[in-house]
Amino acid sequence: MAGSISSLGIGSNVLTSSVIDQLKAADTASMITPIANKITLQQQKGQALNLLSSLLSTFQTSVSALGNDTLYQARSVSGNSSNVSVTASSGVSVQSFSISNTQMALNDVKESGAFTSTSSTVASGNGKMTLTSGGISYGIAYTNSMTLDQLKDAINTQAGSKIKASTLQVGTNDYRLILRSVDTGANQAITLSDSSGGSLDSKLYSAYDATTNPTGVQSIQAAQDASFKYNGITLTRSSNTITDITPGVTINLLADSTSTANIAITQDISAISSEMSSLVNSYNTLTSQLNDMTTTDTTAGKIGVFNGDSSINSIGREITRLMTSLDSNGKSLAQFGIDISEKGTMSFKSTTFTTKYKEDVTLSNTFFSHVADDTNKQEGVFTRLKTLMTRYTGTKGIMSNLTTGSDTALKSLNANKTRAQALLDARYEAMTARFTQYDSIISKLNNQFSSLQQQISMAVNGSSN
Repeated sequence: MAGSISSLGIGSNVLTSSVIDQLKAADTASMITPIANKITLQQQKGQALNLLSSLLSTFQTSVSALGNDTLYQARSVSGNSSNVSVTASSGVSVQSFSISNTQMALNDVKESGAFTSTSSTVASGNGKMTLTSGGISYGIAYTNSMTLDQLKDAINTQAGSKIKASTLQVGTNDYRLILRSVDTGANQAITLSDSSGGSLDSKLYSAYDATTNPTGVQSIQAAQDASFKYNGITLTRSSNTITDITPGVTINLLADSTSTANIAITQDISAISSEMSSLVNSYNTLTSQLNDMTTTDTTAGKIGVFNGDSSINSIGREITRLMTSLDSNGKSLAQFGIDISEKGTMSFKSTTFTTKYKEDVTLSNTFFSHVADDTNKQEGVFTRLKTLMTRYTGTKGIMSNLTTGSDTALKSLNANKTRAQALLDARYEAMTARFTQYDSIISKLNNQFSSLQQQISMAVNGSSN
């Protein structure tokens, strides 16, 4: 067919390939281009829907956080010092207290007498060494060939959950066995004995005495309970981490001190304020894009891809309506420093928010996140917004349906374009074939006419002679 098209017009000088191209271009403009333009617009709508879904999800993240009680149960702690550190779990009662006169709880640490090396044997016979800490006793079997290192390993293997053993080089040919209780508290004191009547080297269990037993076991650090004053009342605990005074409040003693730490556990308003700021930013980004997508600015020649689409236009209106509404107590987001200008831009004043929020924390929390119940059937503003956003972004929500519809429309348009193009191509293939036949006929007629014309000319010339 390519050869036929390239030679088309040779016979007639009229039915040329240029004529075919012009005719096909005109039909393409009327049949294919409108569909192609619709495909381009539908692709733009699909991209816009993806962007809109993403922006709605970002906005929903802040809405969900602000509609969740967890955010309002966050706590902040002030008054921590180098001596005391306090943490508070979400939802604990707002409170204040003082911690003073801290004395740290300590592990028990024992040091044996000196051995010339870690390979020195620790017993003259076989037997058992008994270690006790925290009311739990451990029997460590030994032999007459056991070394200091081997004894250390045996203690760690059998008693390691309560007592840790190590060796320490104190000086030249001076190695000691160091025993440390794992836990703190007075009841963690380590006691040592030889259950085998003296086979074990006394430097490992006999108590040190400067006069009578200078090579015995010394107490490097005596186990002791923590002691501190809580609101002026002296308390003792076996650990430096205290969790049993107020549920959800952990007090960590960090150093011995006579100073006072005044601790205040308050609601973490900064976390709420930060989330409010994120909400405002995501709202402004969302509404700005919605305005661009739905605009009809004929003066500027700007028409949004969703111009006239009521389902898209309603998104911004519904969100804004909820965010500017009053509850039954006359509260609105504007009173909390969240306002919308005449141009539709939302702003947030954190100082106004903090002041208003502190006026009545309970009522503020109810306004923000209350879930309707028998006592109060009015839902909080962000609880209602959560419901609205679920309608938009849920698995079977509005955005999902719009995206599915857009994808279906695009597939249909592409199929229509493919069919139209196939019909057009078939039409012009047939037309080219007919033109080729016509051109051939015209060429033959031209040749016959030329031959006849020559014969006539010859006859005329012969008559003249």
